[in-house]
Amino acid sequence: MTADPYARIAEWYDLLLNPVLDGVRRAVAEVCRAEGLLRVLDACCGTGRQCAVLRGAGVGCIGSDLSPAMLGAARSATRVARPCERDAACGGGDPLRQRAVGGGESPSAAGFPQFSCRIPLLRADARVLPFADNAFDAVVLSLALHEMPEAVGNAALAEALRVAPRVLLADYRLAERNLDLPAALFVHLPERLAGAEHYRNFRGFMARGGVEGLAHRAGVTVIRRERLFGGAGALLLAERNSRAG
Repeated sequence: MTADPYARIAEWYDLLLNPVLDGVRRAVAEVCRAEGLLRVLDACCGTGRQCAVLRGAGVGCIGSDLSPAMLGAARSATRVARPCERDAACGGGDPLRQRAVGGGESPSAAGFPQFSCRIPLLRADARVLPFADNAFDAVVLSLALHEMPEAVGNAALAEALRVAPRVLLADYRLAERNLDLPAALFVHLPERLAGAEHYRNFRGFMARGGVEGLAHRAGVTVIRRERLFGGAGALLLAERNSRAG
């Protein structure tokens, strides 16, 4: 069994990073509200805090993550619902594992009203999401793709575009001007501290053009762009090419 890379940090992740990441989470929620994206999946949801911010903004949200430790940290907070959890690794008669056939409605999307009090979580690989095509208005991939190997990140983005016509990509970008350079250089420090494999994937991500390079290669249309981290990051709202369905 593969070790959970977040097992050692999940407990203190929010404590250390909320001051930095809460601004990103608010920006994601603001874009969702402004664009009328009211059924959202936060793939790679981590401790569930982005889901909580979305919920507070009136956006229906489901969170998924592959890390048991991160989901455990999310479960310990009142903002998520233990009774609503589903583990995509479990099978059986779980309706969240069922994909609609022939254009039927996703069970998970149809079930949003029952989650009016708490936020549901499930354990799932972002490359193989247990939802029907177009089950959501949008999928959030926030500060996740840069830490994945290229093939994994590409597959996760493609899967996000299967379950929703739009994606919100919050991640690092290349500096566009000299004023962006200090922030762009600073982000190397936490990425290096995250470990050798994490930093190697981050450097590869940046060498390929960061989040905007990824969006370009995926062939999506960027319809909204917000600066993050003093220019070192960007939040992109993008939609899939109409020819892709």
